[in-house]
Amino acid sequence: MFSHQPLILAPMAGITDSPFRQLAKKFGADLVVTEMISARGLMQNDRKTRSMLSFELPEQPLIVQLFGRDPEIIRAAALKALDAGAACIDINMGCPVKKVVKTGAGSALLKDTGQIKKILQALARHPAIPFTIKIRSGWDHHHLNADAAIHLAADHGAKAVFCHPRTAVMMFSGAADWDYLEKVARQAAIPVIGSGDLYTPLEASRALKRPGIAGLMLARGVLGRPWLFREIKACIGRETAPSITWSEKLATIFLHWKLLEEHKGEKTGFLLFRKHLAWYSRGLPGAAAFRQRIFSSSGKQELTDLMQTFFGPFTADSGKDQLQDVRS
Repeated sequence: MFSHQPLILAPMAGITDSPFRQLAKKFGADLVVTEMISARGLMQNDRKTRSMLSFELPEQPLIVQLFGRDPEIIRAAALKALDAGAACIDINMGCPVKKVVKTGAGSALLKDTGQIKKILQALARHPAIPFTIKIRSGWDHHHLNADAAIHLAADHGAKAVFCHPRTAVMMFSGAADWDYLEKVARQAAIPVIGSGDLYTPLEASRALKRPGIAGLMLARGVLGRPWLFREIKACIGRETAPSITWSEKLATIFLHWKLLEEHKGEKTGFLLFRKHLAWYSRGLPGAAAFRQRIFSSSGKQELTDLMQTFFGPFTADSGKDQLQDVRS
């Protein structure tokens, strides 16, 4: 699974659902990860939590990410996810969001390596569970301990470690410290996949050239740009990154809408699509005004008309035809 330098879609809450994962795979992602799923919620058979295990064949091999603190609950939830079709289980030890941290899960575990060890021991007792962990560089700059977490993961049979080289207290501010990540990755006995501040093919290509970096996990850089995976692979291969045409962009945008409606239902799919449409419009002239209008739109026809007006100047005839197709 991690035998070459893979490009992986990062888990992002409220974003990396099945439709988005399918788009990522379409554009060359080697692996995709689910949204963060509560291990306890899964074991309590919570309906919403259970629905997050829904996936389609094109997403395979699929990594299911779990969060929690109790080793036995995590182990049991991992087995349940594998039964549902997961190829690998990732344990979140890096989420800095307050509602996760206050439960002692996510990045709070970086303050308690003893608990990390207990979780890894529980997983290791069941050899049939292939697992990874996702961490940050540490809780804060006074406690940088990614190296200790990676060492524990290797000792207990983890397949790889995903590391975002920011501390938990940084949240998403400042810059990812790739120098620190390279230092710990070079000493690691298992693959270390890097994440953080990867927005362009050149940034990704440079990151992959760092010694010890076994692959990349892309997050915010692919919002509104799922084709970034394809562009990075072209850059790595020293090819000219294929420019995505407006025709292909529009086809992707409408496919995303279609998949959301199929997966979530027409009403919820519509509401979710507006969020993604805002990302698809980033950087274009008039995008701010367009975002205001789409979030006040009330239906498919109105939103389609807004898209026709906004994207029209950028499209060729084929793009206009696609806009017309959405109406029918």
